[in-house]
Amino acid sequence: MTYTDTHHNIRSLRAAARGGANVADEMRRLMPRDRWLIDLLGQHRVFTTEQITTLAFTNLHTARNRLVLLNSRGILARFRNAVRPGSQQWRWTLDLLGEVYLASRAGQGPPQFTTIRTKINKLAASPQLDHRLAVNDLFVELIGHARTTPDAALSAWWSAKDCTKLTGDLIRPDGYGDWTEEGQRITFWFEQDQGTEKTHRVIAKLGGYQAFLRATSRRDAILFRLCSPRAEKSFQARLAEHPAIVEQRLLVATTSGDAHPAAAIWQPAATTRRVRLAQLADLAEHVGG
Repeated sequence: MTYTDTHHNIRSLRAAARGGANVADEMRRLMPRDRWLIDLLGQHRVFTTEQITTLAFTNLHTARNRLVLLNSRGILARFRNAVRPGSQQWRWTLDLLGEVYLASRAGQGPPQFTTIRTKINKLAASPQLDHRLAVNDLFVELIGHARTTPDAALSAWWSAKDCTKLTGDLIRPDGYGDWTEEGQRITFWFEQDQGTEKTHRVIAKLGGYQAFLRATSRRDAILFRLCSPRAEKSFQARLAEHPAIVEQRLLVATTSGDAHPAAAIWQPAATTRRVRLAQLADLAEHVGG
């Protein structure tokens, strides 16, 4: 974020903080798409410009114009790192008025300016930011696919925080989804690997999924997106004889790279073929039988 951008945002937000953030005035200026985006950012914290374009717009130019406008009104904040050559995409999150809007709708007291500024700064500096964006990208791509595919829908998308309300300490997935395409429905837990953990530590997560299955009898698919083809190959080799696969017949599938998540990129454990995300539904029925 440039000095000019930062100075302008802080100056406008300080004025709002002194005079009170008038949500009623802002609500009449918010389009339904704006409210939906605010809701999503309330749940998933941060998106890039291209991710927001995929979620809600038809072209990048229109998305940029709207986002800049929402930024100038103190609804959205943006930040990015300096990179050479070129420039990094803006990362967008909620600013003061966006947070006030959500708090007011929930019947909560308005957040303080300093609290929101600290929250934004922590997000911008977080070592987990790239991981969070990578997780969000999988679900964003599914929503984008559903926008242009009449028989496709992502009917549920839970953040890591939302997941713990159901899973507790047994498992800590990065997200949960409920995906339907061509009449096939698959529910899944998602694990994003950024290459920061050894393979044995990633596969150790299956112990938690085994315990979760015993506690709940749920048989959702478990999707791992590995950091590289080499990491995926190593992971698959360990999966072949893992008790979670051999004994409890958990449906685990892997991929690597950035290919579209709805496509035939998922390799079920102990197989050599790759299937579309929706096609995992057939395997889910088999392992659950």
